[in-house]
Amino acid sequence: MNTEDVRWLQTVEGRAATAQATALLHAGDELPALRRLARDWAPAEARAAVALVLGRRALSGKLVEADQLFCDREAAEQTSHDAVARHLAARFAASRYVADIGCGMGGDALAIARYAPVLAVDRDETRLAMLEANAVALGLADRITPCLGDATTWTPPADTVDALWCDPARRAEGERRMRPEGWSPPLSRALELAATVGGAGIKLAPGIDLDELPEVGEDGVPTEMEFVSFEGGLRAAVLWLGRLAREPRTATVLRPDDATEGAYVADSLTGEPDDGATPTAPPGRYLYDPESCVGRAGLIDVLAPRLDAWKIDSEIAYLSSDEAMDTPFARRFLVLDWLPFAERALLETLQRLNVSRVDVMRRGSPVDTNALERKLNATLRAPGRSADATATATVVVLTRVQGARVAIVCARE
Repeated sequence: MNTEDVRWLQTVEGRAATAQATALLHAGDELPALRRLARDWAPAEARAAVALVLGRRALSGKLVEADQLFCDREAAEQTSHDAVARHLAARFAASRYVADIGCGMGGDALAIARYAPVLAVDRDETRLAMLEANAVALGLADRITPCLGDATTWTPPADTVDALWCDPARRAEGERRMRPEGWSPPLSRALELAATVGGAGIKLAPGIDLDELPEVGEDGVPTEMEFVSFEGGLRAAVLWLGRLAREPRTATVLRPDDATEGAYVADSLTGEPDDGATPTAPPGRYLYDPESCVGRAGLIDVLAPRLDAWKIDSEIAYLSSDEAMDTPFARRFLVLDWLPFAERALLETLQRLNVSRVDVMRRGSPVDTNALERKLNATLRAPGRSADATATATVVVLTRVQGARVAIVCARE
C-alpha cells in the first residue's frame, strides 16, 4: 500500500471497493478475492482494498475501532494493543505538546491525542498518510499534526514541544534486532532527543537486558522503568525520563474493568528494585506466581510483604504464604503436596491424590515440561483408573526450594 492507495481508499469508490473486498475475504481466500475485484476495479485499487481488509483483520484484536482505520498488515502488526497504548498515553495528560517519533500508522499517537496535542513524526510518507486518515476517522484531526522527518536528523521544536514519545523500530528486513543500537532510531539517539524536552517515554523491548541500557539519570534527571503485563503476558517496557518519571521501578497489570465493557483498569506496584530483603523458607499453604511485569521490574521484595509471603528460593520468583491473599500481581495456588523431584515419586503422589489430569509449569528447572506433561497424563488416564477425566487440571510446578529441585502439586485458586 502506498500514499495514493491510502488517499483513494478514503473516497466513495475506495470505500465501496473495501466493502466488496470485506465480503469476498469473509467468504474465501485472498487470490480469488483479487480476481473478482479486478472485474470492477483497476488492479492497483483491488490490491489496495484487499491490503486494507487484511490490515484491519490483523488490527481487530488490538484496537476497538479497527474497522474504521487505515493500515496494511505490516503496520497493524507493529501497533500496540489499545489498552496498553492508552495506559501509557495517560502519562502525557499534563503535557502541552507531545512529539511522537516514528509514529507509524498512529496507534500511540491516537491514544496520546486524547490527552494532549501530538506532533506525529515519521520518515515514511505512507505511514503518515495512514495516520492522517486515522485521525480523521476518529475525529482527532485537530489534535494531531503529521510531520515528515527522520529521527536521526530531526529535532523537536523547542518553543512548542515539551514532551516526547519514541517507539523505535526493532525489526529490519523481517528480523528482530535485539541490540538497542540496532534499533531505528538507536537508543542512544532516542535518549538525545529525550534530553531536548522536559519529559519523555522511550519504549523498549520487553525482554531487554537492563544491564545493556546506557547510563541514565545523570545530572539529576529522574528515570523510571515501567513493565506492563496484559492478558497473561509482558506487553511493554518503557523508560520514562524527566518529569514523566515517578518511581524508580513500576510493574503494571492491565485487567478488564468489570463496570465498563471494553475498558481496562491499571494496577501498579512501585518502588526500589529488589535487594534480597525477602526471606526464604519451604512452601507454605499457598504458592504465588507473580505476574511477569513484577519479576522484570525487580519488585518481588515490594510484593512479598503485601502478601505476608516469603520466597521459596533466593533465586526464584515464586512466593509462598500460609494465608490466602488476593492480589492482581500474582496467581495463587493451593499447595496440595511437594516433594523432591523424581518422576516416579511424583506420579505416585498424583495417583494418591486421585489426580486425573495435570498441567506442568516450571521456573528454574531444566525439565522438558511438555514431554513430562504428556507422559504423566497418559498414565493418569490409563484404563481402569476411577479418577474423573473431566476434572480441572491439577498444576505441577517444577522449581527449586532453597537450591533443591522439587515438584509442587497445586490446585488452582
